[in-house]
Amino acid sequence: MNEINVEFTCPDCDKTFSIGTSDILEKETIFCNNCGCQLSEEELHHLKLAIRYMHDNKPN
Repeated sequence: MNEINVEFTCPDCDKTFSIGTSDILEKETIFCNNCGCQLSEEELHHLKLAIRYMHDNKPN
């Protein structure tokens, strides 16, 4: 799978930032660099599951 950047828009300060899928899989937390708003543990877990699913089910 080619590297994909996931774009986030902070719900608190409305700033946009992006993180590569390989970086997301390695991170314990994801937070806005502008205000510090953090993705919940459950949201990060589900995001990682989706990334792994995409990787495992890529077309040949």
